[in-house]
Parts: sequence; C-alpha cells; structure tokens
Amino acid sequence: MEQIKELLEARRNYLLQLEKEKEEALKNAPEGFLRINNSKNKVQYYHRTNPKDFSGEYICEKDINLAKGLAQKAYDKKVMDSAKKELKAINEYFSKCPEVQAEQIYEKLHEERRNLIAPITETEEQYIANWESIKYYGKEFEEGYPEIYTLRGERVRSKSEVIIADSLNRNRIPYRYECPVKIKGWGKFYPDFTALNVRKRKEIYWEHLGMMDDIIYVENALQKITLYMQNGISFNNNLIITYETKKHSLNTRIVKLMIEQYLM
Repeated sequence: MEQIKELLEARRNYLLQLEKEKEEALKNAPEGFLRINNSKNKVQYYHRTNPKDFSGEYICEKDINLAKGLAQKAYDKKVMDSAKKELKAINEYFSKCPEVQAEQIYEKLHEERRNLIAPITETEEQYIANWESIKYYGKEFEEGYPEIYTLRGERVRSKSEVIIADSLNRNRIPYRYECPVKIKGWGKFYPDFTALNVRKRKEIYWEHLGMMDDIIYVENALQKITLYMQNGISFNNNLIITYETKKHSLNTRIVKLMIEQYLM
C-alpha cells in the first residue's frame, strides 16, 4: 500500500507540473481553432476564429506555423483537462484512504492479541526471518585464497566486498553473500551480494567489478551483465553495479548512495 501511495504521490507531482506548463503554454497560444480538410488527397488547414463560422480562413503554406500553433493549442488543452481530472481522482483517493491500512492493523494490535491472529500479510520481521531462513550454498574458496572477513564473521573475496558487506550490515539491510541464481543460457551465477529491500519486499543483486583495468576481466563482466539483463536483472530495477581499478578504489560514498537509493 505504501508503494501505491508513493507512486500516486509521484504521479500527482508530475501532473501538477504538467498542468502548470500547459496553462502557461495556453496563455501564449493563438486565438481560435484549427480545421483540417482533406480535399483530393491534399491536406488543407483553416483558421476558425468565430465559433459560428465552421469554415474558417484558409491557412497558406507560408503560415504553417499558425496551423502548428493551433494544433498544439488543442492538444495542450486536452492534456491539461486530462491532468485535472486525474489529479481530482488522486486527491479524492488520498482524502478517502484510511489512516491505518488493512496491512498495518496487525502491527498496531497488542502483542498478546497478535499471538492469536494470522495476519493477512507477513510483518517486516516475519518477512526478513523467512527470507533469512532459506539455506543456500555459496561458491567455494580455492585453497590458498586470502582469508578476508566481514564484521559479522563471513568470509569474502576482497577488502572492497568487506566495505559493501559492512555497510549493508550497519544499515540493517538483510543480505546473502554469493547466493546462486539461475541464469538462462549459462547456468548458475553467484552475485557478490543479494540484498533485500524490505520496504518494497524485493531482492536486489549487487555485483562489484574490482578489476576494470584488466581487458579480459572487463569482457567477462560485460558478458555477465548482458546475461543478467536478458534474464530480467537490470539497472534501475534490481541490479547494482560498483567498480574499481588499481588507480580508483571503491568509493564509500557511492556504496552509501546505492544503499539509500535501492535498498532503503
């Protein structure tokens, strides 16, 4: 429900801006209306200034901008009217929507009463617990591989992955390290992190590309990203990509930004 409210609020802001833009445009629009006539497969434009005059004055080719202005005016008017109607509907929804939504009632009950009830949806705590209870087997470490650990004691493959893992942990973002995901056309991929956006109840995959000055590594990374996208895992949806080279290490501010943008 919160997602619906967010979407509607964003839509309302867009429509308010659109309404304002079209109102300004209509102030500068030419007077009258456009009539279009198709005679002998030739399009002709007429300028109507008197509502009682259904014919109008012929617009010659050198005055084509007048025809464009009149056509744009009619279009802008329809857009503005539609925006106003939709805004009215959205405002009415917000005015009639209950303060406590059906999904929130359970959490507002006393704990003893909650123990007796089966809620219509999982609480955030239940959702996280169920997600974290799923067992998985990550990618094995080769013998002799450096031992690098996060604050919560899990082994990772690089200091940059420690930064990401510890940042997720500090922000209380549930995550799995190298949890396998099936990719059509390849088999199993092991994303560096599979993190959970609890609010949206959505899994986000996070790949850190740590050797972007190695041409072979870059080619493999591009192939991986392509396969991700072919399997519905894409930027601005459910995929985070960070990267570094020998000269440019992982920027912790970018890690913070990614977490705030995609996972909170």
